[in-house]
Amino acid sequence: MSAALKSFQETLVRGIFLLVPLMVFGMLVAKALGLLRTLLAPLASRVGEVPGIPMPVLLSIVVLVLIIYAAGLISKSRGARGLIGWMESAVLSRIPGYTYMKGMTEHVAGVEGGPRYEPVLARIEDAWQLGFIVETIEAGQYAVYVPGAPNPWSGSVYFMAEDRVKRVDMRLGDVQGCLKRLGIGSAALLRGKL
Repeated sequence: MSAALKSFQETLVRGIFLLVPLMVFGMLVAKALGLLRTLLAPLASRVGEVPGIPMPVLLSIVVLVLIIYAAGLISKSRGARGLIGWMESAVLSRIPGYTYMKGMTEHVAGVEGGPRYEPVLARIEDAWQLGFIVETIEAGQYAVYVPGAPNPWSGSVYFMAEDRVKRVDMRLGDVQGCLKRLGIGSAALLRGKL
C-alpha cells in the first residue's frame, strides 16, 4: 500500500472516530429540541418575538438547558443517588468498562467525590507499563489497572506491591492519549520518569 493511500485511510478512520460521537450527541440534542419545540409551540406563539431567532427554537433551547441543570441538581439528592447507585450496581456495572469509564470521566471533569485514579508506571515482568492505581488494598498493596492500547477501556487488573509501582506526575488524558496513539508521544510523556 502506498504511503499516500495509507495516510488517506488513517485520516478517514480518525475522522470517523471524531464525527461519530459528535453526530450521536447532535442527534440526541436535535431529537430533544424537536420534541420540546412541538410541546412549547402554543406557549411560543404567545411570547413576543426576538429578532433573528424563531421563538419556538429559543424557548426549546432555554427549556433544555433548564431540564439538564435541574437533573444535575436532582442528582445530588439522596433519593437520586440511591436510584443511580442501584442502577449502577444492578445493571450498568455489568457493562464491561462502565465503572472505569465513569470514573475517568468524573476525574477529568473534576467531579467531587468521584474515584481518583492515580497514574503510575507498573513493573510487569521486565517492562514498565502505564497504569492507574484504582484502589489501595492495604498499606503498600494496590489494585492497578493497566489499560490496553489503542483501547484504554479494556485492559488487565494487577495486584501489586509498592516496589512494583512508580507514581508519576501525569494527566489522565495524556496517559490515555498516548495509549490510543499506540505509544506515540511517550518520549515527551515519560521523559525523566523511567
